[in-house]
Amino acid sequence: MAVRSISSPPCRRGALGCWLAIVVVVGPASFCLRAQNVLFQEGFNTDGEAAQPRRYTTEGREVYEKARQEAELGLTTQDGPIYWAHNFEISFVGVPAPTPARRAVLAWHHTIPADTVSEDFLTLFDSTIRWMVNNKTGATICFSPGPAGSGDDVLADRLRAKGYTVTTDDDGAQPLPAADAYIHSSNGDLGNPSRLTSVNKPVLTYRAADHDDMLVSSIGQTVTFTPSEASINAPEHAAAGGKTGSFPVLTGGDVSVDLIGDVIPGGATVVASFVRVIPPTAGSLADVDALVSGSKPSQQSQGTITETDLSLNSPGDWFLDNAYPGSPQDTFAMVAKGKLHVTQPGTYSFGMGVDDGGRLRIDRDRNGFSDADNIIVEDVTGAHRAVFGDAAFAAAGDYDFEWTTFNAGGAASSELSIAITPGGGETSPIASGAWDLLGYTPAGAPVSLQGSVSVKVYVPTGAPEEVELPMLMVLEAPADGGAVFGGGPFSNFEGAGFFAGSGLNKWTYPNGVDRLLTLPAVSVAGEEDVKLTVALAATFLDFETSDYLDLYAYPNGLGGAEVLLARYSAPDANTKYFVDTTHGGINQLNLQFKDVTYDIPAGATDLVIQFRAATTWWNEIVGIDNVRITAGALVEPTVAVRKSGGDVLIEFTGALESATSVQGPYTPVPGNPGSPYTLTPALQTGHQFFRSR
Repeated sequence: MAVRSISSPPCRRGALGCWLAIVVVVGPASFCLRAQNVLFQEGFNTDGEAAQPRRYTTEGREVYEKARQEAELGLTTQDGPIYWAHNFEISFVGVPAPTPARRAVLAWHHTIPADTVSEDFLTLFDSTIRWMVNNKTGATICFSPGPAGSGDDVLADRLRAKGYTVTTDDDGAQPLPAADAYIHSSNGDLGNPSRLTSVNKPVLTYRAADHDDMLVSSIGQTVTFTPSEASINAPEHAAAGGKTGSFPVLTGGDVSVDLIGDVIPGGATVVASFVRVIPPTAGSLADVDALVSGSKPSQQSQGTITETDLSLNSPGDWFLDNAYPGSPQDTFAMVAKGKLHVTQPGTYSFGMGVDDGGRLRIDRDRNGFSDADNIIVEDVTGAHRAVFGDAAFAAAGDYDFEWTTFNAGGAASSELSIAITPGGGETSPIASGAWDLLGYTPAGAPVSLQGSVSVKVYVPTGAPEEVELPMLMVLEAPADGGAVFGGGPFSNFEGAGFFAGSGLNKWTYPNGVDRLLTLPAVSVAGEEDVKLTVALAATFLDFETSDYLDLYAYPNGLGGAEVLLARYSAPDANTKYFVDTTHGGINQLNLQFKDVTYDIPAGATDLVIQFRAATTWWNEIVGIDNVRITAGALVEPTVAVRKSGGDVLIEFTGALESATSVQGPYTPVPGNPGSPYTLTPALQTGHQFFRSR
């Protein structure tokens, strides 16, 4: 989102002067696409299900605030409301932003050998604990779970030596054992890390997998390296204890370390960091692109295959197991290119088997490869697994594809399959019988491999990289402005209301896990260029690939054929935000509502739009707002601000809306004025925000 602002001279009101701040909001977040012909619009500003006639229907609608969760569901694990309802029916939609108390995150591991830990590191640990407990002597520090390795023991022994009482939390029961502070070890989570998320006592954590649940950073990784030297980044912070410069961390070799996540909260302080030396890598799609461009040096090998199955000691789901050209043995990337022959237009599901990750692109618009051609993106390491995506082909013919995989080390596999049945939405296991290997499809298949596939392998040969990583990060207490990762309310919605869901598997109803919201049939017969535009928002903390928000269309009425317009889900097991996984991972969602637009298939008559959602925790929240069905060409409104003497002129196309906060809610400017809208000096008071729609 971009903003342009202008300030006027002081306006005189008695003895007080005030400054007018006018901010014009432009860009995708301002719902900037406006159809020439709006056939339907729903903003959820009132309860449309209670209206007569109904403006929409829902299934599974409920609100369970915490008291009701415990009384009716026996739930004590959720730290906020769970619901499928309007925002005005719920106490709060979002993640409470202030920290409950001081938080510290340490890059550490419970298996680190105690005899390799330096005194310098333990001195830093001492000052961090003193800061956490606000210098309380003899404080009680509770390990959750209890120490279970030498890396835990060295910290517990140090606490006892400094006069603290060390206790353990071993059963995961609510409430937590009484203590002045808690340490969450990498050795386990007792089944519910959220017990420590909202506790209003200081917490230090070094369990990477739970950083997102505990709202301290994005999920971290467990890596093996030698953290030999650390540097103090914030010597002025009390957690540093006056330490400055660099110091040794460990005296031994490589150890496992649970790292702090790549994304940390605003306002967090990185007290200390260290350098990780990384050998030449092919551990991400960015690495692959750098190898292909030549910005990372590599040794290259080429070959061809006629079946899309390659393996290096990782057999995958198919049995052909072609060798990679050049016989790479460890870290490498592969880029394969070929043609698909399509005899029947339609939507088809593709399955990509990877160990570690990869990407599938199909040049359906025949203008070369770009992110717009992404069908599957799996930009994460991990053992062999299949990931899925759909591709719609508007016409028969041949289409180029680019199939990329990378291997960060060890065994590797690369497989590409197509669903036997057209229609899209296939995600069953590759071995289920629903899939064919490309190059192994039967004669007459609607999509098949055309000829052979050229394969190029890149083995990185560059020098090792040095990456600076946070070793100790702290979040302040709420009174000092501390804020959690991903915290805050949903914002930038139209009007006063929107529809939202969280923790949708925590109560049952007859239709199962899916919660539904179905709009009425809209007549679109004879209309051209019919589109659905909807504003979506979501948290970005804790989603799994099993969570989703689906947008379905019934072009010819409910009960007829359905079309999946988009599925929003986590793109892989280590990525916790929602993207449109059906279109290659576009439209990443966050707490600010943003417009997304999808084409409705030609020939639609009585169009029904349905939203289906499934989420599994209180902080896994999705939001739906400002649904529009349009026909005809779309135009983009413009908005600008300038001064004319003492007046301020807002020039715009479309409809002008205003708010007193940049987050809204925005409402139409009274009188539906034409352009330019003039703010005389008498109207130039306070903060005013404008956007056009």
